[in-house]
Amino acid sequence: MRCLVVQTVLITAAALTSVRGQGIPRTISDRRGGPPLQVRAVQHGTAILPCDLRPPQENDSAILVVWYKNDITPIYSYDMRPKPNEQTRHWKNPDHLNERATFKATTEPAHLNINRVEENDEGDYRCRVDFTKSPTRNSRVQLTVIVPPHKPNILDDNERTVPTVAGPYVEGGLMRLTCVVFGGRPQPVVRWWRGEMLLDSEEEASESSSGPRRNTLVVTMLTRADLHAEFTCQASNNNISQPVSASVRIEMYLRPMSVQLLVSDLAPLSAEKKYSINCMTYGSRPPAKITWYLNGKSLDNYSDTISPDTNMTMSTLNFKATLQDHKKKLTCRAENNKVHGGVDEANWELDINFVPVLRLELGSNMNPEDIEEGDDVYFECKVHANPEAYKVVWKHNGNVIQNNAKNGVFVQRYDLAFRKVNRSQAGNYTCVASNVEGDGTSNSVELKIMYKPICLPDQKLVYGVARHEEARVICRVEAYPAPHTFRWAFNNTEEMVDVPQARYKNSTRRTQSILTYRPVTEMDYGMVLCWASNTAGLQKNACMFHIIPAQKPESPYNCTLTNQTTDSLSVECTAGFDGGQQQYFFLEVFDQHTAILQANRTSKDAAFTVAGLEPGKVLKMVLYAANSKGRSKETLLEGFTLKVAEKQTGTPIPFEFTPLLGVLIGVITALVLVTLVILGALKLKSDRRAQRPGDLPVKKATAPSAEELYDTDDRNPDVVPTNKDSDYQLTGSTAGTPLAVQTTPDGQSATMPAHQINHLQGLPPTYQINEYNNYPTLPLSGEVTYAELCLARPTTLATTGMDSKLGVIVGGKPYTKEATVYACIDHSVRQPTPLGFQQQQQQQQQQQDSGLVTPGSGIISGKHHPREVVTVRTPLISTQESCV
Repeated sequence: MRCLVVQTVLITAAALTSVRGQGIPRTISDRRGGPPLQVRAVQHGTAILPCDLRPPQENDSAILVVWYKNDITPIYSYDMRPKPNEQTRHWKNPDHLNERATFKATTEPAHLNINRVEENDEGDYRCRVDFTKSPTRNSRVQLTVIVPPHKPNILDDNERTVPTVAGPYVEGGLMRLTCVVFGGRPQPVVRWWRGEMLLDSEEEASESSSGPRRNTLVVTMLTRADLHAEFTCQASNNNISQPVSASVRIEMYLRPMSVQLLVSDLAPLSAEKKYSINCMTYGSRPPAKITWYLNGKSLDNYSDTISPDTNMTMSTLNFKATLQDHKKKLTCRAENNKVHGGVDEANWELDINFVPVLRLELGSNMNPEDIEEGDDVYFECKVHANPEAYKVVWKHNGNVIQNNAKNGVFVQRYDLAFRKVNRSQAGNYTCVASNVEGDGTSNSVELKIMYKPICLPDQKLVYGVARHEEARVICRVEAYPAPHTFRWAFNNTEEMVDVPQARYKNSTRRTQSILTYRPVTEMDYGMVLCWASNTAGLQKNACMFHIIPAQKPESPYNCTLTNQTTDSLSVECTAGFDGGQQQYFFLEVFDQHTAILQANRTSKDAAFTVAGLEPGKVLKMVLYAANSKGRSKETLLEGFTLKVAEKQTGTPIPFEFTPLLGVLIGVITALVLVTLVILGALKLKSDRRAQRPGDLPVKKATAPSAEELYDTDDRNPDVVPTNKDSDYQLTGSTAGTPLAVQTTPDGQSATMPAHQINHLQGLPPTYQINEYNNYPTLPLSGEVTYAELCLARPTTLATTGMDSKLGVIVGGKPYTKEATVYACIDHSVRQPTPLGFQQQQQQQQQQQDSGLVTPGSGIISGKHHPREVVTVRTPLISTQESCV
């Protein structure tokens, strides 16, 4: 079918040619109306060539359309007669438009479209239309092809092509860009635009019509607003198509806009504290480099952080404020070295608060090495502080000095003066100033006041030495200046004899002298005396030392058990007299049942801690002291270690409260209340019957007396006193165990602490309450007995004491505290029933009333002679109370 259509078109074309050959004109005069229609198309665009298909008369129609180029070559035909297939209507010359041409017959006017117009498509086109009845119509179209220019090329100052970004240019500098355009028919017009604004520029014409077109843009004094501005070069030679263009973006170097120290209100800093000080700058391109300076000296302990858009730089300085930085200038400098003059900085004068710094000085006209008792002395305290100190305190050897004009002490804020100083005012002086930052302490200035030597306290005053043994007696003195000579003398109550200088030597410290003394006979024991001399004079009171025959040390006493656990315990005792020589203390711990040694400890002090013991053990402890002359008597003490708590196993039975159980509880509660009421009434009646006027202490409404020295618990007969210093003690026995470590019948340990007993006048210091050899009649029963002994309370007592100088016991000194009274409980007497106890009590009361037994007959005298014992026996569970 397609072959037939092509053949028909060719036949028709041959016929038309034949007609023209017969005399039909072939010039422009063949078309109707005026000159050719001018049509323009842009290269690579679409050309629309119109053709009039309207018949000249009615009842006529077009049947064939043929297009010619340059009036010679047919390039396209369209058969408008009915066809079975639309594609058979079109014919295209493959050597010319090929597939780029399409005829649109249904539009008004009809037209031939030429797509992707090429430059050689330019020329004259003729459209011939054949009608059914009317003659053929020819119309001409002149097609002009416009060749657009090439894309502009933008050059910088150095004639180098700028692809997308121009610069960078410096803020305040000059920018020159040149746009070069090649090609284009007709010649294009070149212009510069910034956004939608046309810029003034200088266009240069080319030397030839086919040469390039140039346009140069010059911008002076670039500002921050020109950053990233887009400049576009356009080239256009028609109004059909869009002009060709090229754009560049401006990159610039910018100065820092601002530098700020982020310090809140420039608050003062505190010395010796660390701070993080922030400095911020923005607006610099590239980001500014921040440096820190303190009074022009570079700092390096900082770090910088740049924002993601590189517009802001934050620098953090780690700064430790010091006193020396006060009033110095801290500088944060931001610099962009890409820009001339691209430097900005922020300054801060530091205000640093610091603890007062003090300098204490003795008066400027005083010689610190030539101050004697009776001179006037003054000090100056120089204070440097920020803020100013609100208080200044003066101290002498750490103690605050108060103003006392009466005694010649004058305290002012920054000055201290003494009138007629004495030896007690010598020592170290400091001043302390306070402000909001704290307290500042000055240097210590020692005030040296010349005075005669005096004996140092806490020296060893008693030396025990055997015959023909040597004792090194050390005499220590305090003096200023140091003593230059010492003198020794011996006194045995008959005469005082100077000791030859060869017998002693002075220490290199010049504050002590050592006497080597050897007693040969009994007359060589006695007192040695020591004097020292210095520039101020001879020592007024000699230092006295006692030479006694060496002996064994005394036993430790007042031993107390502390800190008992399952595997350890501690023992603390009071050391007895050391016999005049160095003594050591020993502790041996035995299992009371097996007598096996459990631990052995040695100490320079009378205090021990024993660990690693077995739990639940009853222990026997032996304590004694020893020196080079032997060991003391043993002090016995009993104790125990706690038992380990037993674990309870089994599943607990849930408790259920039933109505029957509630009734039972109510009945039991009522019975208990009734019983308590009855017992209370009986108790009140019994107390009234047992109370006798003679047994009650009477407190007189006078000045404080010995009665007020008693502990408040002593006034309550139902309270067992536990104070170590109370005026009477309770003792008990369970197979020889002290009351502090007894076990009660319920299996629990007694909580009462071990009581200590003080020595009475004349009683040997080695006598201990725990030395059970003194009580041979104590039974070894498991019964615990309690008793209370009430005696008349004396108001005065002659007590014993130790002479600190002589090292001997002296007595007869009056003392207002009441005496300690000791009583012994005789366990050899037993009463089978409480009734027997009441009879015995009544019998003892009758004997006492008759004068056979006195209340004080149970007091132990200083000698171990037989004693009359007041025995009180009370069953463990008894409602009776006794007071003998």
